[in-house]
Amino acid sequence: MNILAHIAAAKQAEYIIALLGLVGFIAFWRVLNGPEVELEAVRDVVRTFTERFAGFLAPTDVMFHPGHAWARLEGVDTVTVGMDDFAAKLLGSADSISLPKLGSRVKQGSLGWGFKADSRVIHMLSPVEGEVVAVNHAVANSPGAAFEDPYGNGWLFKVKSNNLTCNFKNMIPRGMIGEWFENVRQSLAGRGLAPGLAPLCADGGEPIRGIAKAVEPEGWDDLAREFFLTK
Repeated sequence: MNILAHIAAAKQAEYIIALLGLVGFIAFWRVLNGPEVELEAVRDVVRTFTERFAGFLAPTDVMFHPGHAWARLEGVDTVTVGMDDFAAKLLGSADSISLPKLGSRVKQGSLGWGFKADSRVIHMLSPVEGEVVAVNHAVANSPGAAFEDPYGNGWLFKVKSNNLTCNFKNMIPRGMIGEWFENVRQSLAGRGLAPGLAPLCADGGEPIRGIAKAVEPEGWDDLAREFFLTK
């Protein structure tokens, strides 16, 4: 069995365990509270599968690219792609988004998509290479979901690739994600952007959306080079 098959099998097992736990929780909740199950309580269980590092969310079922994009394995040769919570919090919003066309090819570490916000154009890198087999048209028409729910409804596109094993070797190892996000937080503080992080440091909450809104236009290129690895 190759590496991708092992990954797929492991993730299937994780999903089955998660679903069984969720079903058990719902049954228990019904016993305690009657047939009306509080949706928020179910959401709390789902959230347990998402970790938080330095205030930024990191689901356990995605792999992170150093340019703050993520990839979620959907099968042995297909992944869903999006931007991570840090990128969403840093940018805050966008007027429009330019996604790759269906059937086009993207390359790991090359430009994958771009945002336009306040006359600025921000590019991000694709975390994998392959053929684009699906595009989230809802996000293309209204980019808000990409910032409000970057790991869920805010996904950007799906890629089919025969080179995922190699691509995944260039991702952030799971055991280093906490340190990676902490380094990001410290870098933001060094740039004088700590006010956007203050709420999470004080009470464990989330960073303010649009941390970098205060950055002058000429500073955006430098910001993109450091965090999104674009030239």
